[in-house]
Amino acid sequence: MIVQTRIVGDSSGLDDHDVAVPADVVTMRQLLGVLVRHELAAYDSRREANRALRVLTPADLARGVGSGRYGREVKAARTAPTYEVALARAIEAFDDGLYFAFLDGCQVEDLDSPLPVRPDSTLRLVRLVALAGG
Repeated sequence: MIVQTRIVGDSSGLDDHDVAVPADVVTMRQLLGVLVRHELAAYDSRREANRALRVLTPADLARGVGSGRYGREVKAARTAPTYEVALARAIEAFDDGLYFAFLDGCQVEDLDSPLPVRPDSTLRLVRLVALAGG
């Protein structure tokens, strides 16, 4: 399945991701579970890649001049939420209308209604942005 994400008001366009969806996924709630697992795995992969790429920044070099020791500043790595917490947030955001979901061009409005999910389906997630003062 192709998953497209877009933020309303962001001119960067759509981000496309290919996500393997098991055949037994038949509701939006189950589909959100698959997407949350996919995103958590991608987050962990990016963190590992960033850990492997260690480049001294200008701030690191400036600190080294003063201390005589050149190296990276140690920063606490953000940990991802648990699957249960992340899924609860995704469901709450859907229920609160913070994003819309469209499966093959049709809006999905209910988390538990059956969905015609196919391997060649396209799911578009559109995140809404609140306007200030409105």
